[in-house]
Amino acid sequence: MSNVITLPPPAKADASTARYQEVAVYGHAGPLTVTLARREDAAGWLHVLLLGSAVGLEIIASLPDDEKGRAVADFVGPAVLRTAELTETEFAAGPTRGAC
Repeated sequence: MSNVITLPPPAKADASTARYQEVAVYGHAGPLTVTLARREDAAGWLHVLLLGSAVGLEIIASLPDDEKGRAVADFVGPAVLRTAELTETEFAAGPTRGAC
């Protein structure tokens, strides 16, 4: 049979788990949380994270753990939160028929 495709078995998940120390919470939009955190095993970096049951943990931005990095994070975090809020509002409004 030339039309049979054999797929490799799925890769096993890595048993290691990264741990984060929460620095600040920018807010919540529905089931999503936007937070600033440091990874405990990788010093020197701040991460803006998007957390949610459907998305898991998504790193939005990684910045140096200093005053400049924190300043940038304090712009990125609220921008991500606002985007999530607008998206939630758009989904709540329902689909628009005939829109592109």
